[in-house]
Amino acid sequence: MDNERRNASRADLLTEVEYEGGGVRAQTRVSDISLTGVFIDALSPLPEGSNLRLSFTLPGGRRVTTEGVVVHSQPAIGMGVAFTGLDPEDAMIIQKHLEQK
Repeated sequence: MDNERRNASRADLLTEVEYEGGGVRAQTRVSDISLTGVFIDALSPLPEGSNLRLSFTLPGGRRVTTEGVVVHSQPAIGMGVAFTGLDPEDAMIIQKHLEQK
């Protein structure tokens, strides 16, 4: 995602993610995170506007399952996903991770 499009601080986070949306179920990895979303590495990313459900593990072991929407898609690279239903407790843990970076 272009830096101009980012409104939130991001931090590297390499963790496995499972997602389902647009008739696709896949397991790959998250490469970075912010309070507003994640970037998911994917050879065949979903198109912009696709809704999905994703599940991944935060530092410290907390499992996050939330909804999101693809806001940026780059073929053979991945997709930026904005959270649409992030739990406030998960947001607090993400914020702590961002502050440590």
